[in-house]
Amino acid sequence: MKKRLLSGMLLMLPLFCFSQVSVNSANGMRVDTLLNRYFAGGGVVISNARFNGQQTVNSNQIGTFTNPTIATPNMPIGAGIVMVTGDCNDAASGSSMGAEGSQANPASDGDGISIPLTNTLRATGNTESMNDVAVLAFDFIPSGVEVSFKYSFASEEYPNFVCSQFNDIFGFFISGPYDEMGNLLTNEGVTYNYKNIAIIPNTNQPVTINTVNGGTAAGNATPCILTNTQYFRMNNNNNCKMNGYTTELETEKVFVVPCRIYKLELAICDVGDHAYNSAVYLSASSFRTDEFSLSRPQSTPAEGNSYRFVKGCSSYDISMYINRPAEENETHTLIFQGGTAEEGVDYTLTDQNGNPAGTQLTFNQGDTSATLRINFIENENDQPGDIKTLIIMTEEVSDCAERDTLILELEAPQVFTHKLYRQMPDGWTELTEDIVYCEDILPIDERLKIETEGQQGDVVYQWSLGNHTDEAENMIRVAQPQIVYLTATDACGREVKDTVKFSINTAVTTVSVDKDNICVGDEVILNTDEAVAYVWTSEPYDESLARNANVKQPHASPTKTTTYTVEITDQYGCKATANVQVKVIPSVIAAMKLTPEETTISDPNVEFRDLTVNSYSRIWDFGDGQTSTAASGIVSYPGTDTATYQVRLIAFNSANCPDTAYGTVHISPEFTIWIPNSFTPASGDANAFFGPTLAYDTEYELSVFSRNGDKIFQSTPEQKQWDGKINNTDYAPDGVYVYVLMYRDGKGLLKRKTGTVNLMLNTK
Repeated sequence: MKKRLLSGMLLMLPLFCFSQVSVNSANGMRVDTLLNRYFAGGGVVISNARFNGQQTVNSNQIGTFTNPTIATPNMPIGAGIVMVTGDCNDAASGSSMGAEGSQANPASDGDGISIPLTNTLRATGNTESMNDVAVLAFDFIPSGVEVSFKYSFASEEYPNFVCSQFNDIFGFFISGPYDEMGNLLTNEGVTYNYKNIAIIPNTNQPVTINTVNGGTAAGNATPCILTNTQYFRMNNNNNCKMNGYTTELETEKVFVVPCRIYKLELAICDVGDHAYNSAVYLSASSFRTDEFSLSRPQSTPAEGNSYRFVKGCSSYDISMYINRPAEENETHTLIFQGGTAEEGVDYTLTDQNGNPAGTQLTFNQGDTSATLRINFIENENDQPGDIKTLIIMTEEVSDCAERDTLILELEAPQVFTHKLYRQMPDGWTELTEDIVYCEDILPIDERLKIETEGQQGDVVYQWSLGNHTDEAENMIRVAQPQIVYLTATDACGREVKDTVKFSINTAVTTVSVDKDNICVGDEVILNTDEAVAYVWTSEPYDESLARNANVKQPHASPTKTTTYTVEITDQYGCKATANVQVKVIPSVIAAMKLTPEETTISDPNVEFRDLTVNSYSRIWDFGDGQTSTAASGIVSYPGTDTATYQVRLIAFNSANCPDTAYGTVHISPEFTIWIPNSFTPASGDANAFFGPTLAYDTEYELSVFSRNGDKIFQSTPEQKQWDGKINNTDYAPDGVYVYVLMYRDGKGLLKRKTGTVNLMLNTK
């Protein structure tokens, strides 16, 4: 019957098609490698994988495929694994040329045929033979609570054998959960025993040719289900060799116990013969349970590290992804845990519109991602270059799920600084002051540039010269005196500003001296304004200046009146001069005259006179506390006692240079001597002795001579006066005797006095 139908239908099929679906055989690949690389999509751990009972693929019934164009009406899955009841190349692009088939080895499963697949077929009432069976079986451990995957069923049986006994069939059969010993756990969640999850959406009907088709039965076929046409596409453009295929379908979602072992068997076969192959396309990465992941920075926020962000001027839109579309509006939480960064101190959380947000993200129905904005902020305790870490994790799905973790580095920005440079003949020189031209030098074109450090991203430069603004480069030309304003702004909006003034300068200076009138031999200190350089000269030439002629305050010792001139160079290179005269005054020679230098207490007045040469002023010190500034006069000393006074005259010239002269005044008492002209020896009274009476105590020697000139008495320290005896023997006779007195006067001078004395002997 099938052959008769075939001969009639071949005339209706196109001979050529566009090449779109590409298939590669998996022959020689380990089955677990095939599944993990091309089928597993996250949240599941696959093990114990087998194809047709073998751990390594040794059949061309299975392979991988790519389909660049999945839009309607093309085959709807872009890439993945394909199982075919014939050679896997039968599922590639090309024309359907007829009754292609294979003699594939069936799965080694009990009676040689997939038992659950057999049961599924028989449940439809079909008793035809099962041929070219392909079985992909494996164990898996889910980390989430719900498992599903996407697929498309295709067949060469379409449309010719819809509702016929040639109802090629497939099924996806789940069993579990199991413990590590392989025992079925009936007390944990829902238990599955080869439950077919390849069913038509919102039904319990398996997907077969006779349940999903174009809605038209072929020939004299027995009526079947013709109402699921929304899930069917006819291959009118020959996107692949299969004549028809389902839309992309998702398996029934089944609830599983996380971290337990489950078994999954994917089986397909020809029914009734080996001809007209069928295929199942398994969508890549679609086998999954709940698993969350985080977006990774794609740009380079900080140099050399895409995970480093600069505080104060950057943000990051972090997205959490779920590996399935949200069933309805779902809420999931990002965990900010660990690290050194603090919310509100180092970062804030907002939505993409800047509104405050928490860590709970809402997934709208059908969405696979939700986004949160992290704003990295500075705080007053940040030190440039300090790095803090922010650890972000997805919420925990189960104990055996791996949480996605993202570590971001938050760097405190470097201080944004700048330097200005001026182009000089020998290169660029740092500019720290305004530019000033001397009045005798015309302005010339200047070239300035700025160099910055610590900036973030590109820097925008704005130069303002009068009414002109230039933002093109970090350099500028200036052709005339003016003020130039500069603002440099980095990518964070931080600014550095500077101002350079171009002006004309007139240098001025002054000069001063600590003394403008000096004496010969004196030193003066010259002084001028602060400058960069100094040159001092003198007229007439002063050798003492030459030793320090290039300092701000030179010392000089002129011997004659001299004019000193200084030339200064200011910080702008401009020069100015000034001068000062130092007058050298002739030296003063002090001299005095005192009249008299010696006098007595009865006449203590002394005349003084200044005889100084070049005298301008003076001061007298007379030795007794009296002073005077007069050129001449009379000083009166105390007339009470003998004294010697040191007189000092300090004379000054017009430069106030001094000279001193000294003198002495001696004041003596009045010197008187009383000598009696007669005495009476042996009288027993005061008149019994002969000798002088002096006004003051002084040394003397008394000698007495007879008329014949014989010395009859000479005083000794023990006997100062004459007692009238001749050389201490007998008393001299009455008469007149001659005396000689040697003595020292008030000045200590030796003096001599002679005279006569009348001796009247007392004989009573």
